[in-house]
Amino acid sequence: MKLLDIKEGRFIGINVVDLVVLVVVLFLFFSFGTKILAKDLTFSGEEMYNAIQTYQRLDSKGFLVEAEAKGKWIAGGTEAYARGIIIETRSGAFALKSKSGKVWVGGSMAYLEDIAVSELTFIPTDAYVASFDLEARTFSSYRDFLGYFNTLARELRAEHLRIGGSTVMPADISFTNPKKSAQEIFNELNQLHYLKYVGIAQMGSNEVIIRLRVAELFELEKINIEAEKVTISEAKVYAGYSEMPLHLDSSVYHVASLEDLK
Repeated sequence: MKLLDIKEGRFIGINVVDLVVLVVVLFLFFSFGTKILAKDLTFSGEEMYNAIQTYQRLDSKGFLVEAEAKGKWIAGGTEAYARGIIIETRSGAFALKSKSGKVWVGGSMAYLEDIAVSELTFIPTDAYVASFDLEARTFSSYRDFLGYFNTLARELRAEHLRIGGSTVMPADISFTNPKKSAQEIFNELNQLHYLKYVGIAQMGSNEVIIRLRVAELFELEKINIEAEKVTISEAKVYAGYSEMPLHLDSSVYHVASLEDLK
């Protein structure tokens, strides 16, 4: 079969007219789908409470959500734009963590935040998230700790793997006899972009306990914290996917779909 048959007006065996129609239909379908997705996760400055409810549904299932905010700086009234990971919410407002720092964005009538929003768009990093509980575990080193989660990510075929807990019960990671101080460990973790919250839960001469909300495995690999022993408390593990992970046992893993939560 010819790739292009000019005489018969066919391309790879398909009538050229039919092929053009197919391309147009696919283009319109893609454009329509993209607009619907954007509409579902885009909110005006008057829809902040609706936005918070949507975010809380996503957050409760382990989705990591970036947000793009457009509006005006409350202090000067000039045009404003911010994009970052949502790390905190309060009545009618979000805190976005970007590389330049933390920015609070509120509705169109906001006056206590940094930006009064005219449009806010959520950009989740995954389309599906599988979550499960992890029992407390102890590792011989930080590298051993990372190695365990890397193996887990490969077994789950996860595109992203996050470690942490809920707002009510975050995860604690204990470092026994670390070579760095509690403040140094906190500073290294706090610089990570895809991290919702980190704090020092306890520090002493022989142990430092760090409390965190959610952290991405690939970012935790960027740092090294030498210690005699590393222990993680009971925690949540979230595996992110761009397509439905049909290989996972539904009786073991709860899989949440972005489409179902919007």
